[in-house]
Amino acid sequence: MSLENFALLYEHFTRIEKKIRFNDTISAFYNQMFDDTNDLTFQNRARSVDLCSKYFDIDYYRLQGVKCIKRINLCKDRFCQNCQSLLAQQRELKYTPILDEYAKDFDLYHVVFTVPNCDSDALLPMLKLMYKKFGYMVRYFKGQKKIKHINFCKYGFQGAIRALEITQNLDDRTYHPHFHCVFIMKKGLVLDKSYVNQYSYKGSKLERKFSELEILMQKVWFLLITGQEVNYDSIKTCGQGYSVIVDPADGNYHQVFKYAIKGCFQGDHVFDYDTFKTLYAALYSRRIIQAYGVLHNIDFEADEVLDDQTDAEYDQIITELERVEKPVFIAETLNVVMLETLRANVRYISKANLKAILARGD
Repeated sequence: MSLENFALLYEHFTRIEKKIRFNDTISAFYNQMFDDTNDLTFQNRARSVDLCSKYFDIDYYRLQGVKCIKRINLCKDRFCQNCQSLLAQQRELKYTPILDEYAKDFDLYHVVFTVPNCDSDALLPMLKLMYKKFGYMVRYFKGQKKIKHINFCKYGFQGAIRALEITQNLDDRTYHPHFHCVFIMKKGLVLDKSYVNQYSYKGSKLERKFSELEILMQKVWFLLITGQEVNYDSIKTCGQGYSVIVDPADGNYHQVFKYAIKGCFQGDHVFDYDTFKTLYAALYSRRIIQAYGVLHNIDFEADEVLDDQTDAEYDQIITELERVEKPVFIAETLNVVMLETLRANVRYISKANLKAILARGD
């Protein structure tokens, strides 16, 4: 691959600028938390978020007009849209091939578990309950926990990824926590969608029908979350469960790797300090992504997925550049980088961008 094919363009850096446009507000929220608690952790977070993606360490090949980005100052904060988007992209690039391998012998499904919206006081208890009860659901599928007259094992469950996402209602400011999941199950399942319930409609329009499996999961999920006994009789008499959908993944796994803090960001503004504090407390020390079954030993939250990885093609390009000259180390701000790419004065490259292109097959 030639250098021109993976040079970073002006649009790449404008996307970064757009994603960090709220960071001054997030930084101010952390400073306010420092004022409220006198905990220096929040002051340090504020500084880190404020500086995120604004400074680049670069190897500059002056004669050839090439700037190789070696490091970007990243905060890796859970509320930084840029860092969380980058982490989601890197997770998808790294782990999609693993899921694609399982797709050769099994069918993969995008599964979403939902609970009713809750206010700020109820969010943390609800998350604790969802995390605990999801484990019960997995045990049913694995056959480790049984329900008389109901056979979850027939679906051939192999493993799953569970990821938390939280959105917020713009009208009443309630929170909507839900799980996006990938389930690996037996190939060739026939999940005929013929059932209609209240979750089938958007307004008055019929949007979807549900399979027998989805109806069963809706009822079991409802019973688990509401603390009721889960048995054959309670499932049969359960009139309406909580929304669960099961759709073929079709190789589209990106929903599972997205960041979890949508409730903090709505359109062109950030919600207030109370929303931020609520989400901070709810997500503190919480694993956003968890794997089960055959995927159990894969750490989807490992920090190293943010790090660049060596590629032979990248090393070859650097070798070619260094045959002409040795680079000079420089540091640049995001504003300077954007101006340089806009003027097309130099070409910017990075190992991470080459890795992404190779993974996509561009």
